[in-house]
Amino acid sequence: MMQSQQKTDLKVVIEFLATKFPSSFSIKGEAKPLKIGIFADIAERITEEDPVSKTQVRHALRRYTNSWRYLEAVKKGGMRVDLDGNDVEELTAEHVEHATTQLAESKAKFDEKRKANSKKDAPKRPAKSVKNPPKRKAKPAPTKAKEEQPAKELVSNEDFSVGKSVLVKLGMKPMAATIVETSKDEVSVQLSSGMVMKVTKDSIFKA
Repeated sequence: MMQSQQKTDLKVVIEFLATKFPSSFSIKGEAKPLKIGIFADIAERITEEDPVSKTQVRHALRRYTNSWRYLEAVKKGGMRVDLDGNDVEELTAEHVEHATTQLAESKAKFDEKRKANSKKDAPKRPAKSVKNPPKRKAKPAPTKAKEEQPAKELVSNEDFSVGKSVLVKLGMKPMAATIVETSKDEVSVQLSSGMVMKVTKDSIFKA
């Protein structure tokens, strides 16, 4: 077991997890959404002979599930797996939407940080002494990006027939779906990802 005082690169811990549990963890390629509460399962299988501590695993697990590769996997929907790679539970629409939002925010922060660092590290070029410097053409002012058009106002849907294309309000963003079953107060819809879920009729709008 590594000493608690020793700082271990979390990348090394993730590599250990991918080696010990290759059916659920990976270093390259497409990641698999992990079972909720999988840390407890990992903790049960780690022994004194393993070169990592439970604390290190907890930190590494947090980094792994916040990586772009992992968030991309959750964004696509599908099933969560246990340590042996068995499908154990379906990803909920809320988890998929959360991963999509988290991925977009993480990429935006990365781009901002990269731009800030590139400006900071850009070397200043010494001014050259030229007797008759060429006149530089004034650069046109950058055009402002068109403001995003406001989202189209949702119109309530009154036709709940099977096979009808509709919009489903999940969180802040409506999602395209198809009605597969209708009951008195609820409607079963299939999202574009293939996921089927039940929603109330007041969540259904015209496509």
